[in-house]
Amino acid sequence: MKYFKTWVFFIFIFLSCANTLANTIIADRPGFSTGTYTVQPKKLNVELGYNYTKDTQTLPLVVLRTGITQKLEFNVIYDGFYIKNNEQKEFTMSSDLIVGAKYRVYESDLYNITFMCLTSLPIGNDKNLTPKNMSPLIGILWDYTLSEEVSLFGTIQGSTYYDNERVYDIQPAIGTSIAHTNKFGSYIELYSILPSSHQQNSELVLDGGFTYLLNNDIQIDINIGFGLNKTSDDFIGFGIATRF
Repeated sequence: MKYFKTWVFFIFIFLSCANTLANTIIADRPGFSTGTYTVQPKKLNVELGYNYTKDTQTLPLVVLRTGITQKLEFNVIYDGFYIKNNEQKEFTMSSDLIVGAKYRVYESDLYNITFMCLTSLPIGNDKNLTPKNMSPLIGILWDYTLSEEVSLFGTIQGSTYYDNERVYDIQPAIGTSIAHTNKFGSYIELYSILPSSHQQNSELVLDGGFTYLLNNDIQIDINIGFGLNKTSDDFIGFGIATRF
């Protein structure tokens, strides 16, 4: 309960402090794929969330995004705390910190391509979730406009980390997003994580959700995912994105 109260407090603060700009916020959350849009210079996106699986709660899922140039943004990502339930015992672990950037390689009215590069910094205390070394990730993000309301999107990305041996993985994703109104949207997405080591679990997940613009600078969302293999968890989450 104390974590829920903290989360509500953060939502209230960000709802109260948001400024109004001429165009609408474009958030990276929710979903596995990161959007091709980059934040403009002198602007800051603050994105927060909560995620629940059958045995783990994760919050506050912080993503900070700020524009460096018209095409380049700097990212700081911190999942925060994993609250785990194990045999009727509750314990909390902290995640690694991730830093990186996105660069818009190509942009047009029809399609966009963005390059992303991230690396984790091993500050977390859960040895099962946070490798004790830097773990880089690179990816290509894309979207393609089918109509004024419907777009395709996706990513192909890969990462590497050390866990008793050097492990590489590839992370493909594809989805579609629909703008039902100027404020209300939805998406559905299929993604997978495929490690090079047989000792690591692969993931295959179908997820989707809804977004709603409270105003030009605040988006709220809810999302749900279904694991399609034995090693992928079902989940549900919600979040908020605010632009300053």
